[in-house]
Amino acid sequence: MKNPGAVEGRRLAVLLEAALLREDRLWKVPVFKNGCIQGADISSSQHRDMILWLGEMNRLFQFCPETFALGVCVLNRLLSSVKAQPKYLKCIAFTSLVLAAKINEEDEVIGSVRDLVLQSGCNFSTAEILRMERIILDKLHWDLYTATPVDFIHIVSQNSAERRKLNI
Repeated sequence: MKNPGAVEGRRLAVLLEAALLREDRLWKVPVFKNGCIQGADISSSQHRDMILWLGEMNRLFQFCPETFALGVCVLNRLLSSVKAQPKYLKCIAFTSLVLAAKINEEDEVIGSVRDLVLQSGCNFSTAEILRMERIILDKLHWDLYTATPVDFIHIVSQNSAERRKLNI
């Protein structure tokens, strides 16, 4: 009889390897040079402030942690691939979170883009958000999902739970 621990260990290794390969292919991080994102006029403090603000919006909308993590990943991938202007940063960040919610959340939780804009207190129009969605989707080649730290936590915790079931 095979050792179930070894089988589960190999399964975990395969899952982690697949997630790492996908992350390696898709993940891009904004490079900061002289305190600004390389190729843009966005400072590291502006970037940090947007991440904190996205966390506030995520809590306001009662989205799951996976949505926040994916929203940050989408924002970072976009900022690493285009020259964004600071005046559009909040709209880009908000739209990144909306796109992440469309992937991770139930339709009943999300509501309409108009409702989200009103709830957030932002001065964006629905048309601006929808236009930014198209820009982000085009620039990221319609492939929004990338492995997030939350995904790795789920993989490891799922494996641990399965091992406890098998008393390994």
